Amino acid sequence: MVPIKSIFEQISAQVFTMKSLTEAKQFTTEFVEGKNINETDKKSILKAVNESKSLISFQTYICNSLLKYEGLGANKINKTAREAASETQFD
Repeated sequence: MVPIKSIFEQISAQVFTMKSLTEAKQFTTEFVEGKNINETDKKSILKAVNESKSLISFQTYICNSLLKYEGLGANKINKTAREAASETQFD
């Protein structure tokens, strides 16, 4: 089984090396528009990208989205040892 990477995981490495908000917005917009994802999600992402007023706010959005969609949010930190181990086991 091939692991599925979120849009945010796929673009984050490149976006965080960019020095210009315009460049980051353009790259992200083209990437998202080229993907076959749910239209509601696509519109939501593009809206957030377009509303970003600075590179830092844009990068913050990407970080928060990674935390949310990759299951890395604060509510996932306090796992028991058994829960953490069960996620690393292979079938």
